[in-house]
Amino acid sequence: MRPVQKICFFVSCQLVILIGCNRNPMEVDTTGIRETVLVERFDRELFEMDMDTLEEAIGYFYDSYGDFFDIFNVHIIRIGPGSGKRYPSYLSMFVNDPANREVYQYTGQVFSDMEQVNRKLTDGFRHYLYHFPDSTLPRVVGYVSRFNHGLFTVDRFIGVGLDQYLGSDCPYYEQMGIPRYLTRNKIPEKIPADVLYAWGTRICPYNDSVDNLLTRIIHQGMLLHFLDAMFPRLEDSLKTGFTAAQLEWCRKNEKQMWTHLVEQKLLFSGDPLVIRKFVDDAPYTSYFTGESPGRAAVWLGRQIVREYAGRHPQRTLSGLMTRRDYYAILRESRYDP
Repeated sequence: MRPVQKICFFVSCQLVILIGCNRNPMEVDTTGIRETVLVERFDRELFEMDMDTLEEAIGYFYDSYGDFFDIFNVHIIRIGPGSGKRYPSYLSMFVNDPANREVYQYTGQVFSDMEQVNRKLTDGFRHYLYHFPDSTLPRVVGYVSRFNHGLFTVDRFIGVGLDQYLGSDCPYYEQMGIPRYLTRNKIPEKIPADVLYAWGTRICPYNDSVDNLLTRIIHQGMLLHFLDAMFPRLEDSLKTGFTAAQLEWCRKNEKQMWTHLVEQKLLFSGDPLVIRKFVDDAPYTSYFTGESPGRAAVWLGRQIVREYAGRHPQRTLSGLMTRRDYYAILRESRYDP
């Protein structure tokens, strides 16, 4: 019996070691955090309001939505501030426009039930409170603007253009000629990651005192690392916007991408055109191959930040997100794919 016991003990130890090695360091216990975050349906309140009490409704919107309502009026639907003499008639025209109402109704069908989105949002913001325990959670507000805008942040609000997430096969997107590499990410499942990404830009704004490709990709890498911490179980495609095939391409070509940037002396390029070709949405990264994703260099930025975090486990996520010395992050990561 004794040899068998030894074998069983050895196998058990091996399993413990394997489980420990495979554990995602981003997995944290949020069971004690009870706060919830739900998408507030401003779109419904606006399009379903009683036009006979328009003045009272405008007062309600300002009381309830404050700075969000200001931004919505001036920058999203562009009808001017609420203080304008003709503002009530402009708002009425926007709400009663047949095309706007049609988009609102279509959006209502897609988002008749937001339980899954709200559940993911709540999970993400509970992870946020775990890492930033003294923070106040924002309000997430859904709106419809007939495709004028996607996400914005102001004060304690995150505005979400729900009509930008109607599904990759939404007929409106096809009518507008939006290319496939963009529409495949216009899905409801993308909302939670995009919302937290937008919030991440508030707590980790870009330091443009030195503006080049390297600083851009490390900053973007910090934001993707932030998303990894907010959503440790979420599919990578929903965080990066890359397809599974594109993610695999990045993994297989990490060294080649980095070598190309170094050898061609592109890392310290401040040329806006060069930077855009590496970090902006595109069907592929033109400096690489047609199989690469657009923004492929951002994936390298994420790898650099991962290496940095792995070498400095004692440093908190909140501490990392306040760093603005991007060169130091690269140096201390010892990144060498």
